[in-house]
Amino acid sequence: MLGPVRRVIAVLAIACLPLAALAQSDPYAGMDAELVANAQAGDAYAMLNLGFALVAADRSEATFRAALDLFTKSYSAASDNPDGLDLRLAAYALREMGNAEKALSNFREALAHYQEAERLFRSFDASDEYNRMIAFLMEDRGIVLQDLSRYEEALPPLKVAYDWYNNQDPPQRRNAANVLLNAGTALERLKRYDEALEVYKWSLETFIETDGESSVTVGYLSNNIGWLYVQTKRFSEARTWLESAIRILEPIEGALSYNVTILRINMGLVSVEEGKSEEAIRWGFEAMPYIAQNQQQTLAIQRWNFESLSRAFTMRGQPERAIFFGKLAVNAQQAIRASNAGDTPADTSALQAEWRRLYQNLADLLITQGRISEAQAVLNMEKEEEVYNFLRRDGQADITKTRAVLNSAELSEEEKLAALAALPIAADAELRALTAKLEAGTTTEADEDQMFLLQDALQKGADAFDAAVADFLLQTEEPDRAALKNQFDATGSYQADLAKLTRPSAILQIATLPDAVHLFVTLPNLTFYEKVDISRADMAKLAFDALQAIETQAPDAQEKLQALHAVLFAPIQQKLIDSGTEVVMLNLDGFLRYLPFAALYDGESYLVERFAFSLYAPAVKTDFQTPDRAESKTAGFGVTEGHPGFSPLPGVKQELDTIFGAAEGQGVLAGTTALDAGFDERSLRRSLLKRPAILHIASHFSLVPGAEDDSFLLLGDGAHLPLSKIRSNDALSFKGIDLLTLSACQTARGSDGDGAEIDGFGATAQLNGASAVMASLWPVSDAATPRLMHDFYAGIMLNGLDKAEALRQAQITMLHSADAVAMATNRAAAALDAPMPSSKVGFAHPYFWSAFVLMGNWL
Repeated sequence: MLGPVRRVIAVLAIACLPLAALAQSDPYAGMDAELVANAQAGDAYAMLNLGFALVAADRSEATFRAALDLFTKSYSAASDNPDGLDLRLAAYALREMGNAEKALSNFREALAHYQEAERLFRSFDASDEYNRMIAFLMEDRGIVLQDLSRYEEALPPLKVAYDWYNNQDPPQRRNAANVLLNAGTALERLKRYDEALEVYKWSLETFIETDGESSVTVGYLSNNIGWLYVQTKRFSEARTWLESAIRILEPIEGALSYNVTILRINMGLVSVEEGKSEEAIRWGFEAMPYIAQNQQQTLAIQRWNFESLSRAFTMRGQPERAIFFGKLAVNAQQAIRASNAGDTPADTSALQAEWRRLYQNLADLLITQGRISEAQAVLNMEKEEEVYNFLRRDGQADITKTRAVLNSAELSEEEKLAALAALPIAADAELRALTAKLEAGTTTEADEDQMFLLQDALQKGADAFDAAVADFLLQTEEPDRAALKNQFDATGSYQADLAKLTRPSAILQIATLPDAVHLFVTLPNLTFYEKVDISRADMAKLAFDALQAIETQAPDAQEKLQALHAVLFAPIQQKLIDSGTEVVMLNLDGFLRYLPFAALYDGESYLVERFAFSLYAPAVKTDFQTPDRAESKTAGFGVTEGHPGFSPLPGVKQELDTIFGAAEGQGVLAGTTALDAGFDERSLRRSLLKRPAILHIASHFSLVPGAEDDSFLLLGDGAHLPLSKIRSNDALSFKGIDLLTLSACQTARGSDGDGAEIDGFGATAQLNGASAVMASLWPVSDAATPRLMHDFYAGIMLNGLDKAEALRQAQITMLHSADAVAMATNRAAAALDAPMPSSKVGFAHPYFWSAFVLMGNWL
């Protein structure tokens, strides 16, 4: 017989602890001997029924693994036989494979099995049994979609199941109530609390009537209602419902069961919210025995438990323990992300967004303890799914922030060492100065002593980092060590990139957390950190105001940009100047990606007058090298005509004429160009076959974040080249291209304004092979762009500048131009009736010169 529908409702989630392996035992002990023998002989029915028997007797992780093996073998044996009966058996086996994968936190695998099982059942001749199984599978799908944080998607299949149960004669009220129980959890996570409470109470009345007041189902519902009250901050009511659920479920399922473990975690969360830290810790630790024995099965609820424990230890003033449990929470989320990785970022975006707080809260804790490199790595980890095991062990980073350097006479040798290590900028600058004296042959014995001391001071920080990496790697599985060694810490990988560069450069990583902005600066041999107390909301307001002032060409734009500078750059500017930094590589998050850092104003000048800037994304592999450049190995495409939904771009012809035509004594580049009808997909692909070093495209671009098929580049013949096609078609690969310039509308920027999508056309092109990409942050000016582009390419081709410096000098030239603009037509990817900014403002306004940003290899 096939087993009944599973009705366990899990509201919470947990992480992996480094525990010793459990002793192995015979999974078939106590099972029917004939059934075991037939299953071991390869009988498909026997394997399926033995799997049922295992799960019915014990729902531990080890049992689910054994059952999954049996279900998989049963499915293989049945599906290999074309007989119709065996295909029906395969459908049942698929469903049970899905249940087992779900129990082991492999939610995407479970979803795939449920969908295939549904397909098979729908292919059979209709019957009540098969329709019932389809209803079960709809419910299963709704549950597993919730595990993937895809709550809106979970509701339609649950409704299908509910309607089927409710339309039977007589209505299957108990099954319908179970579906509503599951729908309630989705509604609760969507913050539709009133609707969730309504369906919970309807289900509760039904289950009391059908199962009794002390039944398991009433216990599950009591838990869910209690959790809903937690979400709505009604903690007294939450406690009442959760305590009732424990009284019902613990005698039935046992103290060491999955659902009672969830209840203990929920009680811990209530205790944290009520400020009862010791009680919260007790509840959290009472949940640990089941977690320890079922680490994979409990990944989903581990996040909640370890997050609760981290908060409780923070309340008690024990930051080291808070960090430890914060790391376990993040590790659980990383393991879930790794086990359920989708084909595209959109597949896992909901899962990532719901749990982003784990990374940000841990980074805050690490920063408060001065463990800056670790905080930096955690923030990068949230953006890079592949590094999911970083937090297996509590690492160390000893970074001290001393404000003044004491002289040698005031400190002992040990104190001098510590003080110099705490001020790496000063130590490194002094060491370089003394090294120059040594090379000139003018050093004294005292100078040499100071050089040795400085070397020791700088080595102290390097040794601490190396020790942390070595310690971590010892705790890592052998196959993972090589890959993780290169990804372990942001500082190590950053410095490896910086060491390859020919100009003094720094990497500035900025993270906006709820209550502060954190600035991490990495130089080739040292790092430093600053914190600015400003809420994320206030920071977002500053950014929005500055962008609005730029895009509307407002006269107070400089004032708005100075306010941004005070937060984002002023705290580290002097140190960058002292270190001799010329190029600042920006690793940004969220809405910060949309800001023109070159246009930040320090009260005396724009930053472009001091530094060159480029965007640096650790997730995008960048090969920093200077390529060979030839005027003829270039190509340009553009659109001048209007098309449905898009205005004409009259300045594009002038732009291409200004840039190209070097062979005739005009422009800078000597490659071929194509306009309007000559710019179609075929001509673009033909050009890509020749692998031009520079490819310049001037057109509209429409980006719809999360919708690759709806995001596109407008071609000259009016066709739309979708982002999805650029990603997937090798014929549109940008491999071999040193620079792809996109002088179109906000090609580095999505339309939702929060920066989280990073998948604008520019980043896509870089991931698709382009060494570097130059793209725009807002609709650019037809009047200014040709001049800026001409000067930019002249800097590269005629003056031998790297791309970052060529862009900087072109921007400075325009900034100091006295020309006024009679009509500032932009090439916005917008409808024809969309407003376009225009003015008689000079080119000195940041709107005209600071729109373009460089990504990737800036050499």
